[in-house]
Amino acid sequence: MSANGRKEWLKNTVFYEIYPTSFFDSDDDGVGDIRGIIQKLDYVKSLGCNGIWLNPIFLSEFRDGGYDVVDYYKVDPRFGDGADLERLFAEAHKRGIKILLDLVMGHTSDKCRWFTESSKSGRNEYSDYYIWSDSVWDNPEGCRMINGMSERDGNYMVNFFAMQPALNFGFVNPTVPWQKPYTDPFFEKMRGLVIDVIEFWLGKGADGFRVDMAGVMIKNDTTGEANARLWKQILDKVHARYPNAVFVSEWSRPETAVGKGGYDMDFLIHVHGEGYISLLRAEREVRPFGHDYYESYFRRGGGTPESFFKEFLTAHAGLNGKGFIAIPTGNHDLSRISVGRTDEEIITAFAFLFTLPSVPFVYYGDEIGMRFINGLNKDGGYNRTGSRTPMQWDGSANNGFSNAPADKLYLPTDVGSEYTVERQERGGSILNYTRELIALRKTEPALAADIPITLVGEYSDNPFVYTRSDGQTRITVAVNPKGGGVSAAADGGCEVLSALNASYEGGRIRFSGAGYIILRSRV
Repeated sequence: MSANGRKEWLKNTVFYEIYPTSFFDSDDDGVGDIRGIIQKLDYVKSLGCNGIWLNPIFLSEFRDGGYDVVDYYKVDPRFGDGADLERLFAEAHKRGIKILLDLVMGHTSDKCRWFTESSKSGRNEYSDYYIWSDSVWDNPEGCRMINGMSERDGNYMVNFFAMQPALNFGFVNPTVPWQKPYTDPFFEKMRGLVIDVIEFWLGKGADGFRVDMAGVMIKNDTTGEANARLWKQILDKVHARYPNAVFVSEWSRPETAVGKGGYDMDFLIHVHGEGYISLLRAEREVRPFGHDYYESYFRRGGGTPESFFKEFLTAHAGLNGKGFIAIPTGNHDLSRISVGRTDEEIITAFAFLFTLPSVPFVYYGDEIGMRFINGLNKDGGYNRTGSRTPMQWDGSANNGFSNAPADKLYLPTDVGSEYTVERQERGGSILNYTRELIALRKTEPALAADIPITLVGEYSDNPFVYTRSDGQTRITVAVNPKGGGVSAAADGGCEVLSALNASYEGGRIRFSGAGYIILRSRV
């Protein structure tokens, strides 16, 4: 399959993100595992999702939820082994589901053999794998350095926590001798490390990767141009051998990651800008990583979608037709979308996310309205841990996640919650609306990710209306997060495809509460 073939597949895909520790426990040890995911593949298929992003499963100390990798070529025993992962690939493929693994190559664990060798005082082949200053007394301002932790006379740079030393891909405009320019021939070796890990798992049956912190591999790169060049070099070589492989970046600069860097998709989330936050995560109790707070658009209808669309449309234009923007309902680093929202507000937000010209990602449990559980901290999750609790399957012990004693679970379940798959199977639930919206997206050609969007009216309008058209059919979407008693004009002769608290008659849309309506007409 060519790059165009990848685009053909992706334009009708909805992904499902699984945090494997918390999805389903097959061996009753209280921890989710790969065999548990295999057992639940039919559920993923029932949602209409034809892709899975699997959070890290490689050998790890789990001091940052698996994002501190010790060995990229081994599956962590808590999840199973390599044979289990290969079976997951095979079973998913039988059901028409692709699997993306999580690639964390900006840093490793400090327990990774590469780092323990690099930490030694004498020069060896690993000495330059990481970013080290020339002396423990050299700790420049603006660099996140850790000192006094190794026999090597130097400080090492980290990407996140102290135990996550940054791999060395060079610097833009280095200012001191130990900062190598990213154009140095040494970095061909570092690019080779990344390619080798990628191709190892593609050879085992993986379909691609989500790439963690993709825009900060090369340091001091304020424009993103150097990192785009890095990834273009890596991905061009990978695609020469594995043309089908799909890559999505955690960058939030789609015009750079996709338009220049060779990625198939880039997440437009909270990493840069306020657009995504303004829709879904702006409230005081959920704002991530220091963003300003205010009522988000899909909670009580605070503000308008203007901030989001200004970022989205600019980024979309910058793709140059090379790939797609990916937008998630949430992820392992964010609070649950359910925080402070009614079921109707969640469904309305989903209707919006699933009808944009983008590739949607559903975070496990969002489709049933799982709650965020406060006061938890596990595996370096800190305030993120409340979004990583076990999937709630039914009303049995531990919500059907595990048969282990409750005190042996990886994290507690939301006991007594109405937000389980079993209870959400009823009509009118978040789960059933999710299935309906995904099915609609996949069956209506005008909702494919490569079909443009046209905004109708003003950003301040309520309901907010936009259209998608493939030249034969026009899809009109109206979303109303602000309650009942509002209306909007629409084309005459439309057919209602899906709606919540909305009706259409005589060329007029009317809302009785927070909700949405999706209409189809001939062009």
